[in-house]
Amino acid sequence: MAITYEYLQNWIEEYFNAFNTYGQSPDTVHHMDEYFAQDFEFRPYVATITPVKGRDEWYKVITSHPSGYEKLTPEDILIDERRLLFAARIKAQILDSKTREILVEKRYFANYPLEIDKEGKLKLKRLDFFWEVLPVGAMEIDDVFFRDWKK
Repeated sequence: MAITYEYLQNWIEEYFNAFNTYGQSPDTVHHMDEYFAQDFEFRPYVATITPVKGRDEWYKVITSHPSGYEKLTPEDILIDERRLLFAARIKAQILDSKTREILVEKRYFANYPLEIDKEGKLKLKRLDFFWEVLPVGAMEIDDVFFRDWKK
């Protein structure tokens, strides 16, 4: 498989569409197996967030907040096909799952190293994650997600 800029551009678009459609429900999250390597690592550069190792552990994190839906919209994407990675500035909107009201909006910066798996498929190897610090007093993502985590 030839990994071209255009191929990665299309794959990245498909990934974000799939994440927004399937990536946060325990019933559909395994659709994301097409994108995440089995040994996927989440490396946050945010003081209050813990690193995660392994795709199944990552799935527990991204499906752990059913009352809040995280919609990701890439605003700018940098692609390096030679090094097999991309980076993106992402608009994240955290919506109430029932009302679809936007509760939090902030920006993420994410670096995504990629790999080719044993079957020759492109996979996300790691997510190096940074987020925008909102003004003091603004509703934060944890305010939304803690509604589920306190249960």
